[in-house]
Amino acid sequence: MTSGGPNHPEPLRRRARAAGLRALARAAGAAPPSVVQACLGQVAPLALRRRQHEAVDQNLTAAAAWLDGLEPGLGRRLASDPASLTRQCGRFAAEQFAHWISLARGAGPGDPRGEWVDELVHLDESIEILDRTLAGGRGAIIVTAHLGDWELLCARLRRRGHEGAVVGRVRRRDSSHRWLVDMRRAYGVETIPQDAGAREALGVLKRGGVLGLLTDLHVPRLDNRQVPFLGAPAPTMTAPASFARAWRAPLVPVRCVRTGSRYALSVEEPLELRRDLGRKDAELDLLRRQNEVFGRWIAATPEQWAWYLPRFSAPG
Repeated sequence: MTSGGPNHPEPLRRRARAAGLRALARAAGAAPPSVVQACLGQVAPLALRRRQHEAVDQNLTAAAAWLDGLEPGLGRRLASDPASLTRQCGRFAAEQFAHWISLARGAGPGDPRGEWVDELVHLDESIEILDRTLAGGRGAIIVTAHLGDWELLCARLRRRGHEGAVVGRVRRRDSSHRWLVDMRRAYGVETIPQDAGAREALGVLKRGGVLGLLTDLHVPRLDNRQVPFLGAPAPTMTAPASFARAWRAPLVPVRCVRTGSRYALSVEEPLELRRDLGRKDAELDLLRRQNEVFGRWIAATPEQWAWYLPRFSAPG
């Protein structure tokens, strides 16, 4: 991917952000991860801008009643002090970034620099569900959310020996996005741009690999349908259902969340596309069940979900 032709240079603010990101990664590389995480944790809540605080308020307003229905009092408790939740999310984002800096230094299969990933991320017995899916020889479509640490999830599965790719945003004329692509490549996973079309992604499945999708947020430039999310109608990308239909394969929900001092990677039973429904109804039903899974996850660990990203309306 290029950063734009001579008539469309990369904006200065993006170049400056990318340069700062690279400098921070280099400086952090010389310090112990615990020190990096502690330092980032102090400044991360301050880095959230006004619109991100507003996104937390809007998301909580939309979701509070549903959360109360799932766990009495949860929605009211979170909505009563959105600033506290924002600070918690900011500190958790700092923890994520500290991990990503370490991943960018190399953590591929067999690389001793990635042994910390194996120690940090515990695989519970549910990993057998993924093994069972892959045994069919048609790969696996993994869906997850901006919850816990999705990059640790990918890195841990790659170190376990699973090959594949993730579908993610690759913003043209933005060097900071290239840093994320390079970070994934350093631990052995390629990034397929969201606008690349289905052929490349389906090729991963054809080879028996794992295709990872982050599918909990609104991506305006992609095809979306209104589907309940945390109890409120929300634009939901149709790509997971489209892949499931095109490849005649289920969606496999996987999450990687912090539990105490470690992370737990767990797999849920695959979500099958119903064949007794028409195409649109079947896709809507599958997306609804996917969002229900994400909702349960968020209710269980609300401080580990990206509340500061707009969900129920397009970003301004």
